[in-house]
Amino acid sequence: MTELALETRKPTGSAPARGRRANLGLAARYGVLVATVFLSIFPLLWLIVTSLRTTDEIFATPVELIPKSITLSQYVKVFSDYNMADYLQNSVVVSLATVVLVTVLALPAAYALARIRLPGVKIIVGVLLVMRMIPVIAFAIPLFAVFSSIGMLDSVWALILTHTAAKLPVAIWLLMAFIQDLPTEIEESAEIDGAGVVKRLVLVVAPLVGPGLAASAVLTFLFTWNDLLIALTLTFSEAAQTLPVGLTNFVTQFGIDWGPMSAAGVLMVIPTLLFVWFAQSYLVKGLVAGAVRG
Repeated sequence: MTELALETRKPTGSAPARGRRANLGLAARYGVLVATVFLSIFPLLWLIVTSLRTTDEIFATPVELIPKSITLSQYVKVFSDYNMADYLQNSVVVSLATVVLVTVLALPAAYALARIRLPGVKIIVGVLLVMRMIPVIAFAIPLFAVFSSIGMLDSVWALILTHTAAKLPVAIWLLMAFIQDLPTEIEESAEIDGAGVVKRLVLVVAPLVGPGLAASAVLTFLFTWNDLLIALTLTFSEAAQTLPVGLTNFVTQFGIDWGPMSAAGVLMVIPTLLFVWFAQSYLVKGLVAGAVRG
């Protein structure tokens, strides 16, 4: 019986064969990973390469992967022929102002919902979750009518207020998870030392939820920076339009100016890449905060 049991437990195939199968499986996984990464970054690489080509080389056939000569003329055209500086300035102002307003408003709101026993807290949190699921463009027509009636249409403040209202539910929801994870003993110690609610919030809670604030700021900046529909609906002049709207100027009835449009696309991608690169750890932590308790 013992010999029979040993025979039944004997692994099938030789050790070299099992090693080859393991190596093939590992190579296949790495191959899929490399292919996925390549497909993900290829559009960005092609955008950069196109922005560095001359106009004749962009339309040359057959298309060459590596440009024969590198030029910055397309970037010069972006600012000289299409006045992208104003669009870029508006995007920076709207995005940074929205980040500041959302952070200043979301932190005390999240603290109140997480720490203070308010009537109807569950209803408020449910409304926040519902607001996260409604696209902002659904409110475009009412917002257009409201800002038109108060004389704020076609202004950067219309965009700032709209994006602030749209991003607040996400920021509050994120910060609530961070604040609920904090031990209450820390705040109780500060209260014993004479710290009021505002002082505890600013000096104790805010530093401890720094990753949540960073994640909220990054998400707010990215969604505001990349917005097209709201800016296209609420603005109609260069004085208030942002960079995504400016990119539509490269498409006209006479054709598409691929060179400057690629250069403008690169300029638009750079800030988002920098934000994600420097805050990726905070962003991941902020997205998964509150998912696991204990």
